[in-house]
Amino acid sequence: MLDALGGWADEHGYCSAVVDLSDVSLSGFDYVMPDRAIDDRHAAWYSDTHSSTGARLEEAVAILGWRDDAWFAHIHAYWHEAGANHLGHLLPHTLSTSNPTITKGFGLKGARFEAELDPETEFTLFRVKKDTTSGVEPPNALITTLAPFEDLYESVLDLSQHLPGDNCEVFGLGSLAGTVFENAPPMTGLISEILLQKVNNSPGSASLKLPVRTVDLNGHLHQGNIARGQAPTLVTCELLLMDRSA
Repeated sequence: MLDALGGWADEHGYCSAVVDLSDVSLSGFDYVMPDRAIDDRHAAWYSDTHSSTGARLEEAVAILGWRDDAWFAHIHAYWHEAGANHLGHLLPHTLSTSNPTITKGFGLKGARFEAELDPETEFTLFRVKKDTTSGVEPPNALITTLAPFEDLYESVLDLSQHLPGDNCEVFGLGSLAGTVFENAPPMTGLISEILLQKVNNSPGSASLKLPVRTVDLNGHLHQGNIARGQAPTLVTCELLLMDRSA
C-alpha cells in the first residue's frame, strides 16, 4: 500500500498527502499500541508488535510524507476483529489491501511532512517543511504538527483563523497526555494514541466539536468530543485543516 500511495502522489506532483483509509480492507498486517517508556529519555514508547490476520478499517487516516528520502506513512486506525474493537499505530510496510480499493485523500503542494529527529522528545517525527518544487497557488489548507503539552482543541481554534474561509474540515492523528471529554468519561491515562473523527464545522465558533477515538496504555478505548483546554499533546499531533467555505 505504501508504494501505491507514494506512486499516486508522484504521479500528481504532490509532496505529501493526507489519506482517509476508512472502509479499506487489509490482508494481514502488523501494528503497535502505546506503552510506557523503556528509558528515562522518552515520555512513552510502543508495545510489542501485534499481528492482525486481516480486517476492514472502520476509521483510519494516513499522513503521507518523507523519511530517509523515501515515502513513509504515519497511520492510526480503528477496526473490529475477533470479537473486539482495536485502535493502533499500523506499520506501513506491512500493509496490503485484500481487494481492489478506492481511497479518498488530499494531495499537498507548497508544504510537506518530513521525518527528522526531534530533540525535545527524542523521537523521529514528521515536521512541516516548505516545498518549493510545486507551483504557487492560492492556499486553501494548512498542515502542522503540535509539540508536547500544546492543547489540541485550542490549537485547532487558533489555526483555523489562518484559513481564508470560515468553515473547515480537520484531519489528523497523534497522542494525548490524557483528556477530558464533553460527552464521555475522561481518559485519565497519560499515554495514548488518538485518531480524529470527522470534523466539519466552523472552528472559529464556540460550537466547535472535536470528536476523537483513543487507546490508552492499558488497551482501553475511549471516544468523545474533547473539552477545550483539556487535551494536551503527549508527543505530537499531525493535522490537516482544509478550507470548506467555498
